[in-house]
Amino acid sequence: MTLPPLRSLGYPLKLLVSAGILLFLLSRIDLVEVLHEFGGMQPSLAAAAMALLAATHAVNALKLGVLLPERRVGSLFAYTLIAQAYALLLPGQIAGEAVKAYRLSRGNGAEAGGVVSAVVFDKLVGGFAILLLSLTGLLTEPTRFGGGGAVWATAAALGILLLSVAALAVHPVQTVLLRLFRSDADGWRGWIGRHLSRFLESWRAQAMQPRTVALCLAYGVLSQTLTVAGCVLFGMGLGIDLGYAIWCVIIGMLTVVLLAPLTIGGLGLREISLVGMLGHFGVAPDRALALSLAIFAFQIMVAVLGIAVDLLVLRERRA
Repeated sequence: MTLPPLRSLGYPLKLLVSAGILLFLLSRIDLVEVLHEFGGMQPSLAAAAMALLAATHAVNALKLGVLLPERRVGSLFAYTLIAQAYALLLPGQIAGEAVKAYRLSRGNGAEAGGVVSAVVFDKLVGGFAILLLSLTGLLTEPTRFGGGGAVWATAAALGILLLSVAALAVHPVQTVLLRLFRSDADGWRGWIGRHLSRFLESWRAQAMQPRTVALCLAYGVLSQTLTVAGCVLFGMGLGIDLGYAIWCVIIGMLTVVLLAPLTIGGLGLREISLVGMLGHFGVAPDRALALSLAIFAFQIMVAVLGIAVDLLVLRERRA
């Protein structure tokens, strides 16, 4: 009997991990109470929260438009929604961004590397922005998160991210990468090499323009500020009364956790993380799980919209 390759088991294994985490939570939390909390959310606050979270996708399209000025913002907004759909269907946000990079670069030939560079740069700027907000929250409420260890860890993550962006823009690092991934090599190394030159050229052009970096970072901070504000309103609708600074840290930590491709669409990881982090501040588990359910419900709505745009709008344009 021949065992199936590990890659083919990846998706079912991630579904099992999601199911296992959810079953673990439901064995300790009354689902009826969770649904009662969810159903009792204030409709006005829920609507305002969804409006703010929807606005983040428009801001993210504007941010990507800074790096791809030749693309219409409306088109970038459509691909941003599609990325959210695949991020929910596939393991994690990185998978959604990979789909967006592929779809945007398809048909661009030699310019594909530049498009991928813009998408990766955009994602890293967004990560830098949420870490920056998290650091601000930690400095505002240092005693609520166990002292200075979290501050230093977040500051170190910001430094590593900044150094990574800068390193890819300097000639010595680019030269090493171009030698490592030669365009005439066989297999995947050759495929990367054929697009790497344009990728690095675009990366250097982006990273070496202070106005571009500043504008992208401003959009990134605005997007993450709206995301945190939306979660604050969802929390208020459920009676969760925490300060904005604390929410900055919680959402920042949650964003980092959801990068791990361990489950499908972060299902399970998001729930157990919110239950654990909010429990640290005295929030009841059923209420924390209801908040996670609200966030997940909104993500499903965005995913459905993204799939509809992909099937009904972009497919028609391609045809």
